[in-house]
Amino acid sequence: MMRPITVSILLAGLVVLMACATAAGPDGDIDHARAAISQAQSDPAIAKYAPVTLEGARNFLATAENLARQKGGDEAIAHYAYLATQMALIAGQKAREQSALARVQSAELERRELLAPPPAADLPVDYRATNRGLVLTLAADTFDTARAIVKPSTRRGLDALAKFLRDNPGRRVQIEAFTDAQGSSVYNLELSQDRADAVAMAVIDRGVDAARVRAVGWGEKYPVASNESEAARQRNRRVEIIVSKGDAAVPVRVVNAP
Repeated sequence: MMRPITVSILLAGLVVLMACATAAGPDGDIDHARAAISQAQSDPAIAKYAPVTLEGARNFLATAENLARQKGGDEAIAHYAYLATQMALIAGQKAREQSALARVQSAELERRELLAPPPAADLPVDYRATNRGLVLTLAADTFDTARAIVKPSTRRGLDALAKFLRDNPGRRVQIEAFTDAQGSSVYNLELSQDRADAVAMAVIDRGVDAARVRAVGWGEKYPVASNESEAARQRNRRVEIIVSKGDAAVPVRVVNAP
């Protein structure tokens, strides 16, 4: 990355420029300086990143013009016109360097925002960071028994999730639903898929592109507790929403991994 021009470097450059100034064609030198400054003034990056340097160019040009009106020496006129031209060029160089630095910083900030988990206040549900991404677990009462209709009590959490996804368009989401081990495995698999689809549709209905949303029903696979008590079975009846770390798909679930 190019280093910004420091004050000491700028002053040293001006000394060199002053030593190299010539007396050839003062009127032409003034015209050249005016053209350089006019071009610099049309560049919004210079107005943003190098206004002081551009103002210095204008001051040198004003001095050259005053000397010309007062019939000053040709050498002095050419000298200040030359400095005005060079200051305009330096302003352009500084603006390009600062613009490039700003783009790098903006890209780095965007990368950090994509990788960072959202604050808890934005997602009012339980969540944890894993190797697959950010895992959010919906409340156990998201669905009535044997039903696949999202209950109103879950809307606030889904609203917050959808807003986060709209604000972070690079992220993807995978919704995975699970059941306990009661009933047949075929029925549990179908019920879990229906529930995953219901949550996915709720997210899509809130303005999230369907291409970013995937729903998977696992049935009674991947339990987090035994199925020997109601409390344990309730833990297994869950919906997990995995938010990707970036724009890549959520990694495949492996045995005993979140």
